[in-house]
Amino acid sequence: MKKLKQITGLIVVAMAVVFAGCTKEGPQGPPGSDGSDGTDGTNGSDGTAGCITCHTNDSELTIKTAQFEHSIHFTGGAEHTGYANYAGGSCSMCHSHNGFMKAVEDGTNFGGLHAEAAAMSCYTCHQIHTSYTRDDYAMVYEGEVDLIMNEVDAFSDLSVDAGEPSNTCVKCHQARNRGDDTPNLDVSTNTLITSSHYGPHYGVQGIIYGGKGGYFASEADKGKHNCVKCHMSNAASTGNYGAYFGGHSMALSMAQYDDETGEMTSYTAFTKACTDCHESLDDDFDLNGIQTGVKAKLAALKTALMENNIMDDHDHIITDKEYTQEQLAAFWNYKLVKDDGSYGIHNKVYANDLLDGALSALQD
Repeated sequence: MKKLKQITGLIVVAMAVVFAGCTKEGPQGPPGSDGSDGTDGTNGSDGTAGCITCHTNDSELTIKTAQFEHSIHFTGGAEHTGYANYAGGSCSMCHSHNGFMKAVEDGTNFGGLHAEAAAMSCYTCHQIHTSYTRDDYAMVYEGEVDLIMNEVDAFSDLSVDAGEPSNTCVKCHQARNRGDDTPNLDVSTNTLITSSHYGPHYGVQGIIYGGKGGYFASEADKGKHNCVKCHMSNAASTGNYGAYFGGHSMALSMAQYDDETGEMTSYTAFTKACTDCHESLDDDFDLNGIQTGVKAKLAALKTALMENNIMDDHDHIITDKEYTQEQLAAFWNYKLVKDDGSYGIHNKVYANDLLDGALSALQD
């Protein structure tokens, strides 16, 4: 019986195979009608919606770009990016975009070494293409500035707060220290100076404004106005010299010189940024004789420094000599006020105190 069932099963399988082989597919029938359309998806955002927030058909960006391309930050900055890979990285913060960004990100005043570096640009000061909104015009750095001078024993807890966005300016426009050679009135030892470039460096306007970093003078913050209010005034970007004054040019005067003789052939001052408050201001910016007085004291201090065989006629310290801390401090004050270049306008009280103190120290 069992054997019969097995045979029957085999017969059934064989028949199934035979019938399957005999089955043939007929021709394809006509296609059915299309189904109904599905629901449309949600529309995406316009691909240029973020761009046109700033890149409009008006002239705003064009004007700002033209102004910046006439600024010393652009014309001089592009020539000095080599300092981004110089002096162990201490120069790059203020001489390259890369160094400035590193210092800001690290929360320091040190930009580090960069074999390849870009010059200052819109991206250096502003948060360009971060949110693709008008918020991209926000400053990269806005807080109170802790000064480089704090890195030496002679100073501590020095900071300047010029407000936003002027603190971006102060971040670079401050004195650099000279390590152990920085004047220190708390010690009595002499210091040997070997570099003719000794001093607080050149772009010191921020600490003159803040009244910090000098000697023989009490701290005296200017307390009003700031970098942006004066140097980037919208009033100063009007008229035929729109790209040369105010705004992102940050300039308040323009001089032209003879290529052969080097003599000034023309000078144009733009005082519209000032005369809203100071109606009597002349083109020389000598408000109430402030500059005249500071220049006279600078000349007297220069004479005293030269008579004491501290400084030469080109404002360089005489090298390979030892100096007292008071002598170095007097020279330091001279360089601060001279290289600030405003002759008291940035901070008349502090500038005068620095000069008076230095003159008194050399007479003692």
